[in-house]
Amino acid sequence: MAEPGRRTRQATHRAAPPQMRQPSQVPQYSYGWLMPVLGALLALALAFVVFKLHYTYGQAPHRIVKMMIGVVLVMFAFFKPRLAIHAWLLAMPVGEWLPSSGIPGLNGPNLLFIVLLLSWVVPRIMAGERIMIRTRIGKPLALFVGLLLLSAVHGILFPPGSGYEPVAMMKAVWQSILGFSIYFIVANTVKDEKEVRNLLITLAVGAILGGVIAVRQYVASGDASRIAGALGDVNDLAAYFAMVAAFLIPVATVPGTFSFLRRVVLLGSAGLATLTAFMPKSRGAYIGLGLAVLYLSNRISKKALVVVLVVLALSPVWAPDSLKDRVAETRSSDFEMSLTGDVTDRLDPSSAVRLEIWGVVMREFVRSPIIGHGYASIPYLTSKSMDKPWSAHSLYVETAGEMGLVGLFALTWLFLSCAKSGRELIRVASSVLNRRLAIGLLAATMALLITNVFGQRLTHISIGGTYFFIVGLVDRCIYFEREGRATEDAKGVLAA
Repeated sequence: MAEPGRRTRQATHRAAPPQMRQPSQVPQYSYGWLMPVLGALLALALAFVVFKLHYTYGQAPHRIVKMMIGVVLVMFAFFKPRLAIHAWLLAMPVGEWLPSSGIPGLNGPNLLFIVLLLSWVVPRIMAGERIMIRTRIGKPLALFVGLLLLSAVHGILFPPGSGYEPVAMMKAVWQSILGFSIYFIVANTVKDEKEVRNLLITLAVGAILGGVIAVRQYVASGDASRIAGALGDVNDLAAYFAMVAAFLIPVATVPGTFSFLRRVVLLGSAGLATLTAFMPKSRGAYIGLGLAVLYLSNRISKKALVVVLVVLALSPVWAPDSLKDRVAETRSSDFEMSLTGDVTDRLDPSSAVRLEIWGVVMREFVRSPIIGHGYASIPYLTSKSMDKPWSAHSLYVETAGEMGLVGLFALTWLFLSCAKSGRELIRVASSVLNRRLAIGLLAATMALLITNVFGQRLTHISIGGTYFFIVGLVDRCIYFEREGRATEDAKGVLAA
């Protein structure tokens, strides 16, 4: 008689009474004790590191805490790659507070980006799948990044002046590219609409974290000073929160999509971001956020538009003196002119210098209108005609001086493509949330466009990294909408 097969033996074993079953021939081992031991060893190692950093190397406690938080985030990112994008969103509002290892290239943003890149590319290569889907933003963004690199090479090969540091310039370009590249990862890796909602909550939590830091600085320094928060620059801080507030306001007011707690987080984050955008006293952020709110009110509710117009009309009554003084600084007062005896230039010093810088850069632009003078050349160009090196104080003037007409074309194409993606999602959206995401992107784009008139904000990793995350999320939702419609059409064909 033939020996029963493996499946027959397994079925006989399962059907037999417990007392008659044959024990497994493979010895069973328990490793439950291993995790507590490893956890204890890790805790001891961290305690030893903290002890050495504080008592041997004199590191301040707050710096050690930031380093420990960074280590935890990096560990989560490596062991849970899907969490890396959440860690990225939490890191962007506190860019200047991220710990640095002192080793070139080994920092929080670089590590997070490497994890995100690997989690995007490696699984698709192993599965033989397509790495990148075609999107509206892919080509213009790739073109702008490529021109940014070529501009850096141009500056290195033909330095605009003595003291030009190629290594420092390439580091700055790399940080900008990190912010831009997050688009490709988000637009190709977000799994479904549930993950979209989870990422929105993480974005809101990150904005709350950055807002709390800014509020704490504002309270400690007083109303008379300007704060930089955890981004290191007052105007960058204002531009970041103006953009985030413009995006979160329509998302936070979506009815029936989020749970009560999540909606509280979104509303609180939108409100705090709006408040924080005013604290650095940046006039560009005032204008950008104001116009974005007008646009949002017009798109979401006509009643809200009336309320916003009334509030703006009554601003001389309710606005604090510091805000009114900051707006009034655009032009010098009659009293100031009577003291100086100068009535030829009524612009305040910062505005007058900015116009002088723009004039110098435009004259240099005429000398090389096609490709410009190379990355970070503006300070060297202005030092020839002015008392010291100056930055361009405008993304568009800087792009013209450094990258010429080619750069201006790429920048215009990029922003127009982002706006078109927002309009397309409005057209194809099957849910209120997707429609509000699109409206939020258009409002954030408006705020960013205006704040960049008065400074260079786009290439800041926190601002660019957050903006292109939003753009990538919108393009991913467009992809979901198309896939959903394709599936419905296929079902309809089969049913017919």
